[in-house]
Formats: sequence, structure tokens, C-alpha cells
Amino acid sequence: MKKATLILSFLFCILLVLSLASCGKSEAPPHDHVWGAGKVTVEGDCDTQRETVYTCTICDEKKTELSPGHDFREIKVLTEANCIQDGLWLYYNCRDCGHSETKVIPMDATAHKIAEGEGRIVTAPTATKDGEIERVCTVCGKQAEITPITYAEYTAEVNALKDKVSALVSSNVFGSASIRESIGTKYSHPEVYPTDGQHPRVLLNSEDLADIKAELYDLRSVTAANIFREAIADPFDGVFTETASGNYSEYRLNLVQMLALDYLLSGNEISGYNAIYAIKNLLKTMDYDRGAMGDMYHIYYGYTMHIAACVYDWCYDLLTVEDRDYIVLGVQEKICRVIGFPPDGDPVTGHWTRYRILRDYLSFAIAIYDEYPDWWEYVGGRFYEEYVPVREEWYKAGMVPQGVSLYIRGKYSSDLFSAWLIEAMSGTYPYDYDNMKQVARTIFSYLIYDSDQIHGDIGFDSGDDHAPDGSFIDHGLIALYSSYIFNDSTMRAQLESSAGSYTQFYDDPSDNTDHFSYASPAEYLICSGGVTAAESTREGMPLILYNGGWLGQIIARDSWGKNQVAVLMKIGCRTIANHDHYDAGQFQIYYKDILAGDTGAYVKYGEAHHRYYHQATIAHNSLLIYNPSLKGNDGGYYTGGQKRRGDADLSNWLKDTYKTGEVNGVSYGYADEEMTDPTYAYIAGDIVYAYDSSVATEVTRRMLAVFDTGNPDVPMFFFVFDNIAAKLGNYKKTFLLHTRTEPIISGNTVKTSIGGGTLVLQNVVGNKVSITAVGGEGNDYNVNGSQLAPENGRDDRFWGRVEISPATGNKKDQLLNVMYVCSDSKDPNLVASAIETSVIKGAQIGNTAAIFVIEQTRRTSTFSFTSTGTETLNYYISGVAAGEWTVSVGGTTLTATATEEGGFLTFSAPAGTVTLTPNN
Repeated sequence: MKKATLILSFLFCILLVLSLASCGKSEAPPHDHVWGAGKVTVEGDCDTQRETVYTCTICDEKKTELSPGHDFREIKVLTEANCIQDGLWLYYNCRDCGHSETKVIPMDATAHKIAEGEGRIVTAPTATKDGEIERVCTVCGKQAEITPITYAEYTAEVNALKDKVSALVSSNVFGSASIRESIGTKYSHPEVYPTDGQHPRVLLNSEDLADIKAELYDLRSVTAANIFREAIADPFDGVFTETASGNYSEYRLNLVQMLALDYLLSGNEISGYNAIYAIKNLLKTMDYDRGAMGDMYHIYYGYTMHIAACVYDWCYDLLTVEDRDYIVLGVQEKICRVIGFPPDGDPVTGHWTRYRILRDYLSFAIAIYDEYPDWWEYVGGRFYEEYVPVREEWYKAGMVPQGVSLYIRGKYSSDLFSAWLIEAMSGTYPYDYDNMKQVARTIFSYLIYDSDQIHGDIGFDSGDDHAPDGSFIDHGLIALYSSYIFNDSTMRAQLESSAGSYTQFYDDPSDNTDHFSYASPAEYLICSGGVTAAESTREGMPLILYNGGWLGQIIARDSWGKNQVAVLMKIGCRTIANHDHYDAGQFQIYYKDILAGDTGAYVKYGEAHHRYYHQATIAHNSLLIYNPSLKGNDGGYYTGGQKRRGDADLSNWLKDTYKTGEVNGVSYGYADEEMTDPTYAYIAGDIVYAYDSSVATEVTRRMLAVFDTGNPDVPMFFFVFDNIAAKLGNYKKTFLLHTRTEPIISGNTVKTSIGGGTLVLQNVVGNKVSITAVGGEGNDYNVNGSQLAPENGRDDRFWGRVEISPATGNKKDQLLNVMYVCSDSKDPNLVASAIETSVIKGAQIGNTAAIFVIEQTRRTSTFSFTSTGTETLNYYISGVAAGEWTVSVGGTTLTATATEEGGFLTFSAPAGTVTLTPNN
């Protein structure tokens, strides 16, 4: 018992000691660890990690971190961590082993970079309340600091500016002309008028302001917003320094426009009067060198007029009568007397189809309408009478002439500007809304795939004067305007996916002549307000796009991805000449790279290469028909191409003089209702109109792309059937195929590969054809034996061309060329075989039989042909009358229907003798 008592006493003592030991130290409450400086426990070297032990100063908890043991020479900051993104540091060149590595530095959400300078007044003060000056983070665009401005400070600066503005008077500055001089009343009354008394009305109106204000704080617009705030903080006074074009500067004109916009957004009269002073001073001192500006001089003068219109309208309630007269007289005498008063020029082709009428005169006439309505009567009357009907005809095709590679920026953007101006001033659109909206989507359909390739010219050339080393569509100007005007989220997605889209606004601020590449910062902010981007850059855009009207063209592809196969098939129904090309009936093919495309390069309008090669039929995958008696045409370089025409104008464009073809069949299909799995696309046309009447009496081309090949290594079959009736049997007929690399020719087969893709062509129908290759260094621009290279050596990246010509002697010949594409490492070596009767010409390859009724008139009676093999085939029958047809083959009977638009049948049936009978 005593022993047990001793044991219990001993245990009690131990517990007491432990209790007393912990009595002075309670458990630390929950907390964030505060780590000490740390102690290196293992030094480490190039082969082992350095170990550092850190101890929490609150609870003594320890942690161990491993870090590189390398002895780095230098740390280079690749990207600073900031308030919106992680940083990236490069540790490189270890002194011992040369090792380099990168480390991500987490972003610091509090590390805003506050703009320097005076800031921007976002709320003007009143007699009873201070105003607000805002400074924001230049990285994320979010508000960061607000400081007050008193009414006394504000009104003192406003009054000083008002005195400065009124001191600029027009006497002896603009000559003795009267501002009351009428612009004239040549045209009938415009269809719509500016809303009387409404300001603003140039490009925007009061209900747009809230969206523009919000855009100033959107991360996507931080570059434009920073430029805008800098312009407000350091206002431009309208005095230009000399440039290469006199004292013209687009950059400084944009500073004036931003000041005027700020007045609308904030009510800050300091900005408003600065804008008025700058434009008045500019009109007084402008001294442009028209000679140095070249044939684009009207763009520079006109843009000055447009900025004057913005100031007049946006700062309207600050202008005195004298200010208004000053601006109108200055524009009239310093600008209009140079570029036209009243404005002339044709609305179809030439420089006057750009901004002069469609932006500059329109915007100024809208701005000054309340005081000078005769300007709108003339300019608006002319616009509705001449410009609108021409463009309405263009938009029926969902496209505009002169292509996508170069002139689309200056010409379609001008059209968009006119729609923008009319809608803002009246709430109506001058053109068909849906047809015009489609144009931008058509343009982006020429792009093979997106990613960051919009600046890489990865797209089909378009039958216009293109520069092969230039950008496809510079910085998304068309996407910007179109996304805003039509609230098109797909085009906004295109804009935002385009590398460099509005992270800059000029190539070189000291020169500032980039009218066709960039919008102004103010335009960008206006066009961004309230517009959201779609999730996909291709939302709502079909894989098979048919453009009817004057164009008559299909662009078909099996996907939008990088590995897509795509084909362009153009009939071409009407041309305006000018920068258009003589390419009716052309095609282009892409798979992994351009396998067959347009060639030549635009360097200078009218030079020998441009005129006699690049624009001519010989540079395209079309047809030549050579009449020896026409030799000497085309400057002595005649090759049998399509006939040349003078530039179209308002009086003749819709006449047959400019007709190049007729579409007489178009059809396409998908395997699914969602239209994500295309099966085929077909177009047929009569292009005899493109050739001189002494050359041919019939030229038809039918093109069929088949995506349902049944072979995973062959994404597309392509058939081109030509039926040509020349005036005389000795006229040489030539099928053209332009390739990037030197083709391999073997018998009736042509093979060319580039970028991992291969195109194989087999001629299956033709009269003893010869197949020759023309190209290589020093011979790639061969025109009738002469090498016509561009003057500056610009390279179109093509090797040359293949010419396929039937033997002469027949007035009438048919050519059927069958093509397929595949990977260069997986060529299945398919063989195409001819199917021929007196009624049809056709070919069979793989699982596909393509049959073409020879005559242009659609077949209305029974006909037969025979395919070979034992498998079920997909049949494509072209050139039949609309309606139901009974198909009989090998005991199988079925019904197929041809539409009036297509004249085309498609069905699956066994191989064998096929009989087609109309059900009428």
C-alpha cells in the first residue's frame, strides 16, 4: 500500500512539473506566419540545391526552402510584375556551369502605376461644389486618385482660354472670299437630313457617351485611354512643326480630336476651348506641301476637314458666331479650294472613292448643317444620288471590288465611315444593313486561319493589286469599324485576336501618315463603347461562303483550323477594272500552305510587271486562249488572256462593257444540320464575256470541291471542267496552275508540295494535251518569252506555273483536270480515270464520280454513263435541269432532286451503268 502511494506521489510530481513548465507559455492564436531572415543550412552548388530554413517569429514554426545553387552572373527582368500580370525574370549564365533559368514573380495587385502630370478633370466644378481631377493607373486603367479643383481655379483658366480663342480672327487670313458662297444645288434633295439642332451628331450622339466613358476604364482599351489622358493633360495648341509633307501631322490632328471628345465626356470647358483654339490656329497656320504628298494629297487635306467637323460639332455650344464663321471659311479657303469646291470625282473607281466624300465632306456638311444647310443639300444629295446606288449593287455580293489585300483598308473603310456618319446623325442606315455587314465577314473568310497570322498574309489573294510581303489587313481597321457600326461581336473578336490591334496608333509619331492602317484613339474609344467580343472569331461564319451578285464566288473549307483544306472558286461576273485583275474563272487551293494561288506583286500602278503580268490572266489559275492576230495587244506582251477594259465609272459600270461572266450553277452541302461537316461545294459559270469577241464563242468553267472523300489521308478532291469553243481551230487553249515549288510532271500527272502539303493534278480529259512547266529563277514572270519582274525585286514566293494545252486543230475542246490534296508524307497515289460519252465528260477517283454534261444548256432528257468497280460511290452530276430525276444503276432505283440555282444532283449508288431520267 505504501509502495503504491509513493508511485502515485511520483506521478503527481511529474505532472505538476510539466504543468508549471507550460504555465508561462500559452498556445499562439491563429495567425499569418512572419518568417525571419532565414538560415542557410546547405550551401548547394551547380549539382545540389541550396537549403534555407526560416523560423516564424510568432510561433517558432519552421519551413525549408530549396533554391538554385547556381552562381548566376546576372538577373534580367523580362517582364515586370504589375497589377494585372505576373513578371518573368531570367537568371542566366551561372559562373560555374553556364546554366540559365526563368522565375515567375507573382503579380502585386496593389502595384498600380499612377499617371503623372496634371490629371484629367472628370467633373467640372460649380459655384457651390469643387470639381474632380482624376489620375488612373496606366497599366490597368482603373481609377486610383481623385483630387479637387476649385471653381475659382477652373473659371480663371476657362476665361483665359476664351480670350485666347476670340483673339484669333479671320480677317486677312483666308482671303476675301465670303463664307456665304454657295456650294451649289446640283443634286436632288438628300433622302435624310441631320437631326435639326442636335449636337453632337458627327460620329456619335448623346446616348453614346456613357458607353465611351466606361470604355476609358476597360483593360482592352488601356493604350488608347492613356493616349487620350496624356492629350488632355498636355493640350496641343494647333501649331505644327515641319514634316515631310509640310506642317501636316495626323498625330497632332488626333490630339485636337481627343480634346473635343473630352469636352463631350466630361463637360470640361478647358478641353473644349483648347480644341477650338487648336483647330482655329491650325487652319490659320497650315502650310501643307501638296507636291510632297503625292497623289494622296486629298487624304491629308480631307482629314483636316474631318477633324474641324468634329470640333465644330462636339464643341458646338462653346462656339461663338465668329468662331463658326472662322472654321467654315478656313476649311473652304485652305482645304476645299485644293481638293475641290464643290467636290467632284467618280464614285466607282479612283481616289475619290476613298474618304474625301464619304468621310470628310460628309462629316463637315453634317457638322455645319444648322448654319449652312446648302452644304448638306449638295454633299448629301450627291451621296444618295451617286454613291449609295453603286455600293448597294456591290453589297448584293456581300463584298466590294478591288479585293482584300491592299485597297480594302482605304476603300471599304471609307464606305463604313459614311454609314457610321449617317446613322449617328439620323438613326438610319444609307445601305442595306445585312448585305453591308456581310462584307467584313467575307473579308475575314479569305483568311486561312487566325491565331496571330492576320499580319502574316496567310490567306487567299483576291484578284486585286496585292503586296505579298504586306499585311493581310493592317491592324483590324475594318474589323473595328464594322464591329461598332453593326454591333458585330464576331468582328470585335477578330479585332481583339489580332496581334497589335490598338496597342499602337501610328508606325512613327513623327511622320503620322498611316491613314489606311489605324483608327485615331478617339475613333477607337467611340467604336469600342458598348461592343463586346464573341467567344469565337468565326462565330456565325459558314465554312462554305457563296458570294453572288457581281462576284460569283465560293470559298469552301472543311474547318477553321490550321490544318484545314480550303478552296476559292471564282467565276467573276463584273469588274470595275482599275485595281481589279483579269481573273474570271480562277481557283486557289490551300492545305498546310498555298498549293495553287495568285502570283505577281504590286509595286507601282501601271509598271510592266503590274500591268502585263500581275493584273493579267497569265498570273492566275484561269484560262488563256491565244489568237495570233491579236499579237501586239497588251503592250506587245499578249498571251491570250482576258480583254482589258478602261476604268469603270458611274455612267458605264453596270453596262455589258464590264461584264466578265455569269454564274449558271451553284450548290453545296453539309453532312449535319449544324453545318460543321461540309461534303461538297460546286460553282459553274460562263466566262466568255471576259475574252475578246474575236477569240472565243464559248468559255465555261465548272469547279467542284468534294470533302467527303472516304479517305482520311485525302481531305479534298477537286475537279475543274472547261468547255472552250475558239473562233478558229489554231487558237491555243491553256489551263494554268501556279505553284510555290517546282512541279514534278510525269505523263498526265503534276505534283507539287510545300509546307507539308501536296497537290496532285491528273488530266483525264483533253485532246492530246501537252503539260509544261514555266518558272524558276529569272523565269517566274515569263510573259510571251519576256521576264517581267517587279521593278524593286519584290518576290511573290511562287516558283512559276504549269501550262496544260490540248493540241490545236479543234475549235472546241474540253479539259477535265482532277486534283487531290494530301500530306507530303502520306500520298496514297490515287489514280483518276475518265468517264466519257457524247453527252458527258467525267472522272472517277476514290469513292467519288464527278460527271459534267458537256453542253452549257442544262440537260432535260435521259442520259447514261458507266462507272467502274464494286463499291458504292458518291455521284455528283452537273448541268441538269431543275426537278426530280430517277437514278437507275445495278438494280437500284432512287430519286434525286436538282435545284434551279444549282442544276446539280448528288446521290450515293453502286458502281456500274447509271441512267438518269427526268421525272416530268
